[in-house]
Order: sequence, then C-alpha cells, then structure tokens
Amino acid sequence: MGIFEPFRAIGYIPSGVPFSIQRLGNETSVTVSVGKAFQVYNCGKLTLVLFSPQLHHKIHALASYLDFTSVVYAADICVFKRAHQLATWSRHSGKVNSLMVFRDHAISVDVDGNLLILGFKGVEENYAPVGHIMMGDKFTPTCMMHLDTYLNKVLIGSQEGGLQLWNVSTMKMLFEVKGWDLSVTSCVSSPALDVVTVGCADGKIRVYNTRYDEEVVTFTHSMPGAVIALSFGTDGQPLLASGGSSGVISIWNLEKRKLQSVVREAHDSSIIALHFSANEPALMSSSADNSIKSDYVDCKRGGCYNSFLVLPYASAFLK
Repeated sequence: MGIFEPFRAIGYIPSGVPFSIQRLGNETSVTVSVGKAFQVYNCGKLTLVLFSPQLHHKIHALASYLDFTSVVYAADICVFKRAHQLATWSRHSGKVNSLMVFRDHAISVDVDGNLLILGFKGVEENYAPVGHIMMGDKFTPTCMMHLDTYLNKVLIGSQEGGLQLWNVSTMKMLFEVKGWDLSVTSCVSSPALDVVTVGCADGKIRVYNTRYDEEVVTFTHSMPGAVIALSFGTDGQPLLASGGSSGVISIWNLEKRKLQSVVREAHDSSIIALHFSANEPALMSSSADNSIKSDYVDCKRGGCYNSFLVLPYASAFLK
C-alpha cells in the first residue's frame, strides 16, 4: 500500500451524475458528484461549501433530504449528514442506477429491476426496506419522479418507452402508459396538476396528462440526441427548459406552445441536469464538460443572459 491516498482533485467540479438541489430555510445548495466524492455549492454564488471524504467506488447517483445526502456506488447506498458518513445500506444484489428521496421514503432501483423502499425516519446501518417491487422483464427502469400532490406515488419511465405509476405505500401499480416505443430518458413533474413532461431518446418532449391519459403537446429538439434533462419555471413565466446530448439548452413557451429561445453554446458536452430556482428566473445547468452554469431567463428579452461558469480554469486540469 502506498503512503498517499487521493483526497481531492484540483479543478474537478461535476462528473456525469445529475446534481441534487437542497433547500433549507432561505439557503439553497446544490450537491454534485466528483468521482468518488461529492461537493456542495451555495446556489447563490456557486461557491464551494463542503466536500465529502473519498469512497471506495465512483458515485453514479445521489439525492439530498434535509441535512442528509444519500449517494450510490456499486450496489450500496451511503448516507451522510453533511460530510460525515452515518450508515451504509447494502440491500441490492445488483448495481443501483437510480435513487430518489421524498418525504420519509428513500427509493432505489437496480439494474435487475428491483425497486426498494426504505423508511427515512431514522438512519441506521443496513436499515431494513419497508417494501420491494419487482418491475418485471419487459420494463427496464430508466428514470423516476414523485408527482406533486400525489401522496406516496412514484412515476417510473422505462427503456421500452412505457410509464408506470406506483403507490409505494401499498406497493400496487395504479396504471400503466404503453408509451412510444422509444426509451424514456427523463421525466419531471409540472406546476400544473396531473401534468408531467417526458423526454425521449428521439429528441421529442411530450407534455402528458396522467389523469386523462393523453398528450397535451409535443416538442421536438432541432439538434439530434436524447432529451436528458428537463425543468419547469416557477416564477410565473410559462417556461420549460430542456437539454440533451448536444450540449444545447432549449427554452419552450408552454403558453404559446412554441420554442422561445435556444442557448447553443450552453455547454461543450451533454447536459446532465437542469433546475429552475424556486420563484426566480434563474436556470442552473451542469454538464459532462466539468462545469456548472447559472443563467437568467427572461421572456421579454427573448432568451438567457448573464451566464457565468464556475471555476473556468478547471478544463485546463482535466483536458
């Protein structure tokens, strides 16, 4: 064994894992994966707040809840309170590829289609799951989300193109959408009741009403590639932001049902995650090009402005 162990890489900001937004009181922070560790930035100025110790494997999913950060590496889920490791949950037999925390539930899905529901009321070592759902051979989960106002319900997208709505308390499937025969690559809840937006591998964005089982409107990216990230504006502007493998961010006007603007040089690589700040016209984005950006979106000006990059010297260390 060598004398030195890796501690922190200079200029390493985010990896290819979607970030997690955490709001406590008036403070909002963003947690990003940096290989075998994670970092927390203040959303206001994008300054580094804290960083975690190195784990044994690379992180490939993370989620934040109150003061807790849950990260996935290999088949394990590791729970931190700020930068202090509290517990490790080892309940999956296969690699975990998705993790979501909402209210008192932590939900994880592995490559074999096993969905485990963990109670998050207390953090204990190897806490026993309160529920288990097997998705089946013809439904390979790719993304999941909690619908606003839907108590204990989770919508899951699949590689086969279908959607399933599950009640994680009763562990029963409520309904299934056959889909569009194309992989669902992202999904997000809208401010409107019963409405979700689904991004697909063919570059199409489908705004879908779950109550009436019908599409409201469909948008198509002008650039080729899958729709990887989606976010709705919450400041009164009827906007939807989308990003994909081309590195371009598209802003859609939902009221006029058309493309509002395109940020063509948003990032140099795939858009990994997007997030509109609560009640503000600020859009945060992260990319596989090792950067986080925050842009102000204004319909009156027709697009985005005042964009800035976190630590732009980082690319010099990594490329």
